[in-house]
Amino acid sequence: MTAPLDLHKTGKRELQKEARRSAIIDAALEAFTQQGFTSTKLDDVAERAGIGKGTIYLYFDSKENLFEEVVRQTLFPFGVAAEQHAASFTGSASELLASHFRNFYEAMSSPKIPPLMAMISAEALRFPVIAAFFYREIISKAHVMLRSIISRGVESGEFRVDANDIFLQLLVAPVLASVTWNQQFHEQAPIDIESYRQMHIDFVLRALKA
Repeated sequence: MTAPLDLHKTGKRELQKEARRSAIIDAALEAFTQQGFTSTKLDDVAERAGIGKGTIYLYFDSKENLFEEVVRQTLFPFGVAAEQHAASFTGSASELLASHFRNFYEAMSSPKIPPLMAMISAEALRFPVIAAFFYREIISKAHVMLRSIISRGVESGEFRVDANDIFLQLLVAPVLASVTWNQQFHEQAPIDIESYRQMHIDFVLRALKA
């Protein structure tokens, strides 16, 4: 006769598994951002997580698979929030674009994100698969979101008719540049992000206005 299923124990085991998986991802984020993708070994991740290396393989097939999950867990929530915000926003396209960039700057202020972005930039040339994954899962979706906001402004007459032809990199680059600058030159010449952010938003809106 089969013993009755103990839902309490089953639920507890699932919680423990999820907690261990989260611990592995957190440890991997630390290792990747401090050592780089190339230098990081799964042994390093296991040691940081306080587990055996073999345990990692119960959750992830490879270092590459683990890295992809680190990116998803770290960056996806901001992308989802941006999509939800745009979908429910009732103001003008100009107001939405300004809000979108303010949220972008806020996301980049997270202590986890700048080191991860720096690591990806450093490793992408040596590992094209990393660049391809990051473009497919993060950049392309962010571009679709930004392009939809600009198209909304063109349709409403707020933005110039050729606004959709503007390179999105020109609009996004100042955000990334500010983060890189403060990472490298914070002691010498730190950027006041609030003032910089508002100047950037004003600049973008003036460039796009009809």
